[in-house]
Amino acid sequence: MPDPSRPPASERLAELAEVVAKDFATTGRILSFDEWFELLLADPRVHARNSAQYVRDALDYFGRAQVRTPQGMVNRFGLFDRTFDDGPRLVGQERGQNELYEVLDGYCRLGRIDSLVLLHGPNGSAKSTLLECLQAGLEAYSHTDAGIAYRFAWVFPTREKGGSGIGFGSAPLREILGEESFARLSGDVIQARLTDENKDHPIYLIPRGSRQQLLREVFADDPEFVVPYTIRNGDLSARNRKIFDALLAGYQGDLRKVYQHVQIERLHLSRTYRCGLVDVEPKQAVDARSFPVTGDKAFAHLPASVTGQVMYGTQGDLVDAQRGVISFSDLLKRPYEHYKYLLTATESAHVVLDHLLLGLDVVFTGSANDINLLEFRARRAAEYQSFRARLDLISVPYLLDYRVERKIYQEQVGDLLRGVHIAPHVPRILALWGVMTRLRQPDLNKYSRKITDAMKRIGPLEKADLYAYGRVPSGLSSEEARELLAAVPSMYAEKFEHAIAKSQGTEHILGDYEGSFGASVRDLKNVLLAAASKLGSESGSDSGVGAGAGLQRGDNGRTVTVPALFEELREFLGDAVHHGWMHLAQTESGFHHLDGEGSITEFAYERWLDLSDREVREALGLVHEDRYLDLFRKYVIHASHFVKRERMFDELTGKLADPDEKFMRELEKSMDPNAKEGFRQDILARVGAWALSHPNEDPDYPVIFADYFARMREDYYRQQKETVRKGIDTLLELLKEDKLPEFDLAATEKHKAKHALEVLLGEHDGDERRERHTRESLNQTLVELSKRRY
Repeated sequence: MPDPSRPPASERLAELAEVVAKDFATTGRILSFDEWFELLLADPRVHARNSAQYVRDALDYFGRAQVRTPQGMVNRFGLFDRTFDDGPRLVGQERGQNELYEVLDGYCRLGRIDSLVLLHGPNGSAKSTLLECLQAGLEAYSHTDAGIAYRFAWVFPTREKGGSGIGFGSAPLREILGEESFARLSGDVIQARLTDENKDHPIYLIPRGSRQQLLREVFADDPEFVVPYTIRNGDLSARNRKIFDALLAGYQGDLRKVYQHVQIERLHLSRTYRCGLVDVEPKQAVDARSFPVTGDKAFAHLPASVTGQVMYGTQGDLVDAQRGVISFSDLLKRPYEHYKYLLTATESAHVVLDHLLLGLDVVFTGSANDINLLEFRARRAAEYQSFRARLDLISVPYLLDYRVERKIYQEQVGDLLRGVHIAPHVPRILALWGVMTRLRQPDLNKYSRKITDAMKRIGPLEKADLYAYGRVPSGLSSEEARELLAAVPSMYAEKFEHAIAKSQGTEHILGDYEGSFGASVRDLKNVLLAAASKLGSESGSDSGVGAGAGLQRGDNGRTVTVPALFEELREFLGDAVHHGWMHLAQTESGFHHLDGEGSITEFAYERWLDLSDREVREALGLVHEDRYLDLFRKYVIHASHFVKRERMFDELTGKLADPDEKFMRELEKSMDPNAKEGFRQDILARVGAWALSHPNEDPDYPVIFADYFARMREDYYRQQKETVRKGIDTLLELLKEDKLPEFDLAATEKHKAKHALEVLLGEHDGDERRERHTRESLNQTLVELSKRRY
């Protein structure tokens, strides 16, 4: 039964119709040529831009923010965060975003599009995601006031209501309309309406000479804006030109009467309807064609001066992409003959079809696998040299910052694994493992001798931490740490010799930059899916890191745990036939060492144990990070005044006093028992080096001095190890029986154990969002800690 409290359907439909009508009127969906011309004069930058300027403006419209990367602070463009829809955003890849913007800005400064933007990288490095986000952003932008753009159609009225034929001086309708535009005529008095599949810019309706003079006048006070070549010199498509010329001749040169037939309409870009946004898959077919349309029924009622000519229509990917972006997926997988036309198309802004010359206003983009690019360069060297001049190559490597990559799994895991709980640290450890498969040993010859010894200490785990958090390896002097941090941007951009993996008598070239090989995000998502698909199954392994763990059934469903994740990673490593990078020779520093003792798999598993150990200690109230931090902050203040030979204000006495030498020496002994003269200067210099790559951020002392903080923690942990062991045993008993164990515990200890269990199960989180354990995943974590650490 209908709910009487709700408005009836007819009322709702009336409201909906009213909203649509208002939207139609306020968004300027339909205009006459005169109305559009007024808009051009009022805001020429918006109404005289080409596709490159439109795309650049879209990137600017959604804003940008400064983010930290291993290369320092860079811009991240808001368009790629996709706040305008619920599609998957682009995580990371700020370098590629900025290079794309620079190419577009170059087009705008040049005034023409003269190349194809080719994103290249290994499989699954987010090339397609970047282009998909760009097209989604353009579609959203085209519905905003800032993204307004127009196309036009031809409208031909009847002689009279119910009449036939058109005629140029026909009465009585012509007399009634006078000089009024036909743009808003109702359907019953329109004999024919001809749309344009090329989406010609309305400015092409202004004769070229007059248009150029007009543009010089309207941009006289805006010398920074470069009027695009196509806007200054572009012409109507062949069919539109014939209609325009026929009407102008029929009206004996009266241009205003020609403009009466022009209906300007809002141009909304659309991926679904391939309107200005086109993705072209590899295929053996041409991207545009022309065909005769004179015999088409829509043209039957046109004036004799128009229908007496042969007219052609156009169709194809290039036609659909006009005024927007075309993306050629896996471009180099096509036969060369099927894309070599792009050489002239990008240079001349037109393409030759069977019956006509098609002018283009399109941003050309594409993606290619590194291997296909290398093969093209090697096997078709002459063609590559010709094509290279028309390519803007943008590298899109795998992510090298696990702090960033883990966001992919955190954000997308809900869609991938609905109804499955992900135990704490799974996204972080999966990202860390993946990043370590992609890293390469630095070439010591490219760096200062001051850090040669420090560089020798860098293995895959140390390099991953250095990229993600600026965390230096333990055991370095302050000077070495400072110099190493300063070298991180160069390390991140380092070029290498091509990595070559040998398998079954064949050599596989894997790339000459970091991030050109390794486990892809796509691979690791599949690992997660495989782990989820085996929930509740028996473990198939009895040895090695994380073996025998199985998967757990959570309180409200099923749980993927870190040990279970490592079972799947080990299975993934068994598929070396399909992954050439798995055959790379391991280095002395542990790079490319995938499994076994001293491998990246062991490093990642140990990192999980470290995180879990700290998690349990925090829950038991045994971590005093704030205490270390307060002491260190105090030390930096005293050391700074000491180095500057300044006295400092004593809040207790209210007088100036010397820095506390005893306090500084005691803390220095716990940080570095072998601290030498100049230690304090080195501490301050290390803070300064970190600040250079982290402007506008407060010093993160636990990250900058991770080695010193680790020593302070280790000293404290050694004192508390027995307490932690008892705490873990108590928690395991609580999980098993859901009650306190029978052995004697003081009241405070009982309360502490119950509180720790509640904290680990997330019962004190409130509205805070964080990774939470289920009882089963916590039990498994505690068992592993007890077995391996206590």
